[in-house]
Order: sequence, then structure tokens, then C-alpha cells
Amino acid sequence: MFSEIFNVSEQEIKNYGAVNISLIADIPLFIDPILIFNSEKKEYKKLHENIVNYLYFLAKKANNGLTKSEIKTWFSFNEICNNWLGFSKAGNKGLALDKKFADFLSKNIGFVIKTNDISSSVHLEKIMLLTKGQGKDKISDLTANLIKGYLCEYTEKFAKKYIKDNNKAKMIPVDKVEFNYNTESFVSKEYYLPYIINKKGEEEYVLLTPSDILRKDEQAINKVDFLNKYKDVRNSIGNSVLRTQIDNYIQKAIREYEEKCKNLNQNPKGKIEEKIAKKAFEEYAQKHQEIYDYYVKIIENDSNKILREASNERLEQETKFIENTQTLTNIISNNYKKIIDTTNSFNEAVNRVKFLKDIFENKEGYKLFYDSKKDKVMYSSEKDLQILFKFVWHETFYKVDAETNNGDGPADFVVSYGVNDSCVVEFKLASNPKIKHVFAQTDVYKKANNTNKLVIVIFYFEDKDYKRVLRILKEQHQESEINKSIFLIDCRRRESASNRK
Repeated sequence: MFSEIFNVSEQEIKNYGAVNISLIADIPLFIDPILIFNSEKKEYKKLHENIVNYLYFLAKKANNGLTKSEIKTWFSFNEICNNWLGFSKAGNKGLALDKKFADFLSKNIGFVIKTNDISSSVHLEKIMLLTKGQGKDKISDLTANLIKGYLCEYTEKFAKKYIKDNNKAKMIPVDKVEFNYNTESFVSKEYYLPYIINKKGEEEYVLLTPSDILRKDEQAINKVDFLNKYKDVRNSIGNSVLRTQIDNYIQKAIREYEEKCKNLNQNPKGKIEEKIAKKAFEEYAQKHQEIYDYYVKIIENDSNKILREASNERLEQETKFIENTQTLTNIISNNYKKIIDTTNSFNEAVNRVKFLKDIFENKEGYKLFYDSKKDKVMYSSEKDLQILFKFVWHETFYKVDAETNNGDGPADFVVSYGVNDSCVVEFKLASNPKIKHVFAQTDVYKKANNTNKLVIVIFYFEDKDYKRVLRILKEQHQESEINKSIFLIDCRRRESASNRK
């Protein structure tokens, strides 16, 4: 944790308003620009103004035509890995804002800055309303780049006050922290920043991020929410002609579906009709893009709800990946016995998984999975569980790569010792409805990584999921591999040993 490495207290970091980041793996928190926009802080209002100014600059340049070099210079950015936020399960290196995203932004920057006199301001995350899929990592990275100078100043102020060891902080040059509109180029500056020595043996500065601009889920302005709120958006439109046109377009699509059902002697299904309505609404919005601005206006007016949601999301993530990280680290350090097995990557992976299994089943590590107040499982995704695996690789001779993609999709982990010895490790939730397909999936990963070694780790939280997994393993003729290459980890809540009779 930042607090431990730089010898500052957790309370000092909290009082400063920052997140006590892990320097082992990214914390799944993301910057939401609407939290900057909604804030009453003067420095945040200035940040929003600076972001909008840069977007206007991009739009002006796009109107004049852009070369490939100009798109690369002004529209593409590297990931700011120094804040240790995002999806990376091992380390802090994720994906940059690639050429594809830069090209897309350059072609649609006019859509981003146009409010049609409906929404009150420009919002860069509006770009994601035109794309398929989710984009919280892209918007977070883009925002971090556009407020990079502020993040450096924010961290520098903390470092000067709290980090007393001169070997842990110093003046470091940081590139692209500010945009000079006269020269139309980014400039670099030096800041007094904390730093670590990374795996490559290089100095790498660390940035703190204010917690009040972070959240776990998608940014408030996002495509899924836009479609889910299509009725609210429609009702907020003051133009009666536009409302009528939207209604007609949606009803036409539904009538076509009902007619098809009639011809097939089938009854229309409400869920399908709702899906058709959303699709029709999206199609109409793409042709009449002012509709998006009515949605943005709804989000702008919902600031209190957004602040509450973001606060709850941060609290959950901080519990899962900060408090629990420290607890898990303590459990590991108290129970760790040096694991030395240089036989091969498979044996090494098995030993580490067994150690992890012992922690959760026999050292009360299972308690980390639950919200003690709500008796609720907090680790609801396989990505959450995968991050925990990184902590049991202390003092290993082997290389552990997360989400290694060699052409057929990413394996969760690949443990290797040179090019001729590797083992794929996959993490699954027993509740995953596609759990029975895991063997076909991992066969693909094994071929992609030129190995026949595989370890599967399955976490279960309920009796029914455990029984289901056993049944699937029997159907797949894999029962004999339990505790050999397939490990079931019991995460069910249980009574403390001291209370058992």
C-alpha cells in the first residue's frame, strides 16, 4: 500500500482526500468527469473549464481537416499508469487510448461539444454514447490525461508535507502536463513526487487521486443508462413534434414484431418488446442527435444521486481492495512458508493455489469476501478474485503474467519459466452460468500459449453452487482432477471456530 511504502498513515491520506492505492495491482476505481463538473470546489470548476477548452480546440482543428500526425499528437494519449487505478490484475500497466479511439474521437468531436442549447455544458464522456460496449477505462484515462498537471500538483503538495524520506520522493520531470495554446503543443514540468523502483529496475513516479472524483461503475453518462432511461428522456423533450415522431418510430417497430408473432401463432413477449423499443429509440437518436442532449441534461440535474452512488461505490472498493488487501497481506505473512519448487511451472502454480486455498478455508480468509454489516458477498466478479491471486506469489522464481493474450483471447494468468515451460491458470466463480464451458475455453488458451499445463480454480459461496460444480465435473469426467489440477475453494460463510461446540 502507498501508506506502507512511503511511511505515512492511512488517516493522513484519508484526511487529505486521496485513495490509499495498492502498488501491487490496480484498484478498480475510475475517474468520472461528471463528479468534477458537479463539484462546488473552485479547482474542480477550473479543471472542467480546462477540459472543455481543450475539446473546443480539438473541434476547431477537426473542422479544418486533420492529418494522421495531428490526430496522433492531439487526440491520442498514453495510459497514466502512475495512479494505479483501473483493470490491471498484475501491476499497473493497462491499455493506452489507441489509434482506433483517437480516430473515432476526431471524427465525432463535433458531437461532443454540441449541446443544442439543451444541456448546460460540454461533457467529454458523451462520446461513449455513440459506441458499442462500455468505456469507463477510456474515459477515465482520457480525463486523467487532461487533468494530469493537477494530479501532479495534488500529489506534490502531499509529498512535501508528509513524505520525509528523501529517498522516496524527489523532483521528477513529467511529460504532457499542460497544453500551450500558443504553440499548440503539450509541455513538460518537474514536480516533487513519490517514486518506486519498478520491475524493470526503473524509477517510476506515483500519483495520488482525489477520492471524490472516483467511482467503480460506468461514468454517469453512459450508453446503457441512456437506453434504460429512454422513457424519461422521451418525457423530458419539450418539442411535441419530436416526441410524437419518437413514439411513432418505436410503435412501428413493436407492431412489426407483433405482426410477426401473429403469423407464427405466437404470443408477443413483453421483454422482447422492451428490447425492440430500446433499439428503435437508439436508432432514432442516432438520426436526431439532440436527443442525447436531453439525456445529458437529466444527468446534470441528478447530481445528488450521482454523488451518493459514487460514494457508496468507492466505499465498497476501498473495503475490498485496500482494507482487505492489508488483512490478506497480514494473513499471508503470518502463514507463509517459503515455497521452493523449481520442477516446473505447473507444480509452482499448484503450490501457490494450495496456499491460497488454505488461507481462505483454514485461516479465516473467507471473511474477506463478506460485508459484515449486510452479510453480502462483495466479490461478485471473477476479475475481483483474480486480483487476490497476485498476493501469493512472494519469492517466486517464475514469471506471472495476467490476461496474457496470444491470439485467442486472454487467459487469466500464465505462469512461466522461460519459453518452454508455462502453465495456464484460470479463475472461475461456481455461480457462473457458463462454468461448464471452462474446459473448452481453457483448451484454446493452452494451445495459444503452447502448453498442456492447466490449473483451474473455482470459488463457491453456496451449497447449491458446490453441488452444481461437482455435477458438471462428473459429466465432464474431471472428478479425478479435483485437488490435482482443479481446485474448489470453499468461501461459504461459517461460524467462527471459537463459537463451535
